[in-house]
Amino acid sequence: MKTYLLAFQENQRRLKRNNYAVTFENLDFNFYEDFVDFLTYQWTPMRRINQYPGLKTNTAGRVIKDLKAFIADRIRKNIIRPVEMSEWTVLQEEIDAIYLNQQEIEKISEADLSGFLHLVCYRDDFILGCMTGLRFSGFTKINTFDIRGDFLYKKQQKSFHWVVIPLRPAAEQILEKRFRNKVAPPSNPEFNRHIKTIARLAGLNDIIQHFYKIGNKVIVESRPKHDWVCSHTCRRSFCTNEFLAGIPAALIMKISGHKSEKDFLKYVKVSPEEAELKIQGMWNERDNNTKKVSIC
Repeated sequence: MKTYLLAFQENQRRLKRNNYAVTFENLDFNFYEDFVDFLTYQWTPMRRINQYPGLKTNTAGRVIKDLKAFIADRIRKNIIRPVEMSEWTVLQEEIDAIYLNQQEIEKISEADLSGFLHLVCYRDDFILGCMTGLRFSGFTKINTFDIRGDFLYKKQQKSFHWVVIPLRPAAEQILEKRFRNKVAPPSNPEFNRHIKTIARLAGLNDIIQHFYKIGNKVIVESRPKHDWVCSHTCRRSFCTNEFLAGIPAALIMKISGHKSEKDFLKYVKVSPEEAELKIQGMWNERDNNTKKVSIC
């Protein structure tokens, strides 16, 4: 956030506002509009391959959200005067993200890694994440104290509250192997790099398009599915697969740790075709039950 603010300050000075400085005193709606305009249309990330200006909508929104939280904290502690931020909208758009269905998870589980033995522990972690619904910081750092019988007790790092997760036999086997071999948890970039390779070896090669906005441009990226797989795919896959299996959202949230159904439903990535098949199956089941009642 500080980097963005300093860049914005320098940009304002280049616009012949030579003495401009970002201070608590000039945090008003005009500042908000100018800052959002800078983030959305002018800022250019140095590491981006295509050097078109502007942040992704959700990235700009996170900057505004963090800035509002920081200012609110300063106000609560009486460090600065109150700032009117009721109209500081946090920019947001629904993101495209993939999940893996049970068949695809099985493909990863059964992929031949005999020539890539160093990838086995990363695959185990990925499968474990898909079976527990934990975030990366959760499923890679499970220890023996978290296991009580056939249940996993884990305090979530982000929300700092407990979740209790039933452990399937396959998950127990992965954890037993991890504890026995004293496998160290990987870093997130390391994990994301290797799990893409594993997904490629598993044959997840369908071309998937993702759409997102940068400024007033709609950016389209087309990549093989394996290239979109990352650590967060585990959590999305767990939530979506359990939802499609008919588990009530309220019960899944007890395991995933989501505090609101609105946040939970952001993780459920059901394609129109899957929704159609699910509804069709429910209709067929309802019609069959109705026929049975009529016969009786």
